[in-house]
Amino acid sequence: MKAKYFKSGLLFAAFAMLFTACDSDRDDNPVLGPNNTATEFVLNESPLSEQYIQLSADNTVKLTWSQPNYGVNTPVNYKVQVGLVENGTVKWNENYLETGFTTCSANVSGEELAKAICQIDGFATEDDYVDMGFREIAMRVCANVQTTTQQEVEGTSIVSNYVTFKHMAAYCMIPSLAYIYVIGNCSGWTEPAKANAEALAGWRIYETEIGNKYFHGVLTMPDYTGDALMFRFYTKLTGWDGGDSYGFKVDDEATSIELTDGVYTGAGMTGKGAWSIADFPGGDLDITVDLNKNTVRFELLK
Repeated sequence: MKAKYFKSGLLFAAFAMLFTACDSDRDDNPVLGPNNTATEFVLNESPLSEQYIQLSADNTVKLTWSQPNYGVNTPVNYKVQVGLVENGTVKWNENYLETGFTTCSANVSGEELAKAICQIDGFATEDDYVDMGFREIAMRVCANVQTTTQQEVEGTSIVSNYVTFKHMAAYCMIPSLAYIYVIGNCSGWTEPAKANAEALAGWRIYETEIGNKYFHGVLTMPDYTGDALMFRFYTKLTGWDGGDSYGFKVDDEATSIELTDGVYTGAGMTGKGAWSIADFPGGDLDITVDLNKNTVRFELLK
């Protein structure tokens, strides 16, 4: 009999009715103490545990479990941990998956699962990645009760049993520094389209840390004496009208700025308004873009 490959999250969700549901609400509502120890926390076996599962960014894996018995009627928070089974021993990823849950079931992201497996394998960059094929992957769930400020209540954490999927394959899902493109007359006003990714590779500035949305880089700009250096940023290569332009203002027109003692600081926003620096003498321009605070800083290095 040929093995079946499941690539759609809908196929996983179809089995939800087979699993144990959360415990019903209690009539009483006792106060949760600082050292309540939960019991009866079981992660259910999946009917897909023997099937071949190729993870992708578009699918999910269904998990369900019983609600831990804290002896009180209280909301519970859940997080999933992934492990790799080798010679009967589970090597757990140090981190839980990013997405948490508040019900007794989860459609776990194939993308997050692949990322966790790559972390277990120790792949630091895309160049390190090797396709490891189908392997046995374990999962377990950690439950706890949290305060209104999302602090874990002491003594409420409990970890379920683990279940395994005998044939699960990851793909290259390795976090890396994001980058944005500097688009202007300095780059020949090359369209920020996917077809031009190679031509624009030298006009990128990168995050200082993965996921912090704080971009910094130094680019050598041409001499625009008698003219003006003009540029804005693109967060993605989706074309001129893809909505991923970041500039001085919304409207597609340049705004003149001055470098005071070689430095300019100001605000930025989603839009096509370019910054324009008249009589730019050419040289190395230190560029910082903070997409959290929507600020920019340009400095002409001596």
